[in-house]
Formats: sequence, C-alpha cells, structure tokens
Amino acid sequence: MCPRIDRHRTATALAVSLHVLALSALVTPLASHAQVVEDGSDTAIGKANARIVLDLIGQRFEELAPKVTSLRKAEGSWICGSVNVKNRDGLYSGERGFVVDLSNAFFGRVPDGPELLNPRAEGFQAMEEIRQIYFKMCMD
Repeated sequence: MCPRIDRHRTATALAVSLHVLALSALVTPLASHAQVVEDGSDTAIGKANARIVLDLIGQRFEELAPKVTSLRKAEGSWICGSVNVKNRDGLYSGERGFVVDLSNAFFGRVPDGPELLNPRAEGFQAMEEIRQIYFKMCMD
C-alpha cells in the first residue's frame, strides 16, 4: 500500500473521530438535564419555571434518575413538588417533597426521618430549615 494513501486514511479517520467526539461533548450536557415532569404538573408553573426546577434537580440528582411530580406554585417565587430518586441498589426510594425558590435558584429536598434524628449532626440545621419551609409553603 502507498504510504501517502495510508496517511490520508489515518488523517481522515482521526478527523472523523474528533468530529464525533466534539458532537458527543455538545450533546451530553443537554441530555444530562433531560428530566421530565412525570405527571404533567409542569403546566401549573409554566414551562420556563419547570425548566429551572428540573435543572436544579438535575444538578443534585442527575445520576440517580430523578422522577419529578406534583409541581405547584406556592407563595411568592416558591415552587413545591415531589422527587423520587434511585438508591444504592438502583431502586426508587419513594417520593419526597422539595422546595425551590426561583428568585435565588435555591433547591431543598425534605429530609427523611433518620436524617433528623441527631440535632448535632452536620447539616442538621439546614435540613430542619428546609423541612420548615416545605411545611409552611407546601402543605395545604
């Protein structure tokens, strides 16, 4: 085989590989935040607000395949909802409430009972505040 043709094939293969790699880099970030609202409740808060909520959830739980439901407006710029994520065994662990403040991109998921057993545990105060906000804003 002619060395010139072989170099041309190698250069072409390298160019195709780089092109594919560049395209996958562009597509991956978009796909990573491809969560959807399972029950259509995103219509209650508007598509733009739903996108913000889904992006915040994706930042925190992307690898846990979050399922979002029950979105609803609360007081001011607050949004309430439920999220279900996979546990270490790859099973969904059950819906838990969350709050989002659209004015400052705050997301907080309501802590589970065991997370609130030790008031001296790191992050306890923040979890308790999220729980209080959820009960104030989201419980009917």
